[in-house]
Amino acid sequence: MLLGFCTWLLCGQNKTAASVWDGVYSDAQASRGETVYGTSCGSCHRPNLAGHGQNPALAGTTFVSKWDGQTVGDLFEKIQISMPADHPGSLSAAENAEVVAYILKYNKFPAGSKDLAANTDQLRNIKFEAEKH
Repeated sequence: MLLGFCTWLLCGQNKTAASVWDGVYSDAQASRGETVYGTSCGSCHRPNLAGHGQNPALAGTTFVSKWDGQTVGDLFEKIQISMPADHPGSLSAAENAEVVAYILKYNKFPAGSKDLAANTDQLRNIKFEAEKH
């Protein structure tokens, strides 16, 4: 009995969070996100995700540095509650996850085989890391 408890305890301690470097979105999801981005985000953040004026860039070193150390859930939630600026919260959770997938792809984080979850709590288990560790 004690051995089982110790094994459970050790397993719990060894659990590591995923990273944006682990292929946490699919190419198909990012492609859908590109379409949503073009319709709902591109006019403010520009088609090349470079931002303009008060609308921040969603790609490049400044963007990646800003989110470094946070989670994909933090980014998802920011988009979910405040974007698009002219109609906050008007996109579905699935559409926002697609946009996040597109942003990750555009920033050259690798794709995987599964879609990002459209759930803030699940996405908080994925670290946004500027550099691969």
